[in-house]
Amino acid sequence: MQPAAQNNDALLQASRRLDWRFLFPEPELGQVACIGSHDPELIESLRLFSSEFSAGDAAADSRERAPYDVVVLRNPTPEDLAGAISLLRPGGWAYVEVEGSSSLRRSGRGRSARGYANALRKLGLVDVGAYLHWPDFGSCRAIAALDDAAAVRQALARGRRGGRAGIVRRLAPVLAATHLLAAVAPCASAVGRRVHSEEGGG
Repeated sequence: MQPAAQNNDALLQASRRLDWRFLFPEPELGQVACIGSHDPELIESLRLFSSEFSAGDAAADSRERAPYDVVVLRNPTPEDLAGAISLLRPGGWAYVEVEGSSSLRRSGRGRSARGYANALRKLGLVDVGAYLHWPDFGSCRAIAALDDAAAVRQALARGRRGGRAGIVRRLAPVLAATHLLAAVAPCASAVGRRVHSEEGGG
């Protein structure tokens, strides 16, 4: 394979890790901050597709300017979530990845995607949603709103069938209909937008 083709393949794979950006009205990420821990693939993809990227303490140091178009978190604590929202410019988006959430919830350190969506609403965000990423974030074949049972069933029809994923797939109609899928989904997310001042928020 020629170097240019290899570079194109690498960019394509990196962009797949950010398929969730199409949940936003404008998929251009702009200025992005990562708060807390993230997988290396996500960090590298964000570096490639952001106009400006900050992580950890560098992002927190910008809190008073609230310069970011997008903040990205993974299984955050309530404190991390509230702090991240303060980094958003008006109209900016928070994106929260929820992976392996059942063990985190048992330890009191995490929530389901629906729980994070509720937390975003309480923090004043609007256009909030919770989504299933199937079969996982890195090899995502489908993203479906957790409140849309038909879309969830269609998404779960794709990808691998064995293991925990297969069990979730078989139980999907009941889980989606009873709004329990967010509690057992292997990979899910919550998103929300910080309001503009003219919308009556912060």
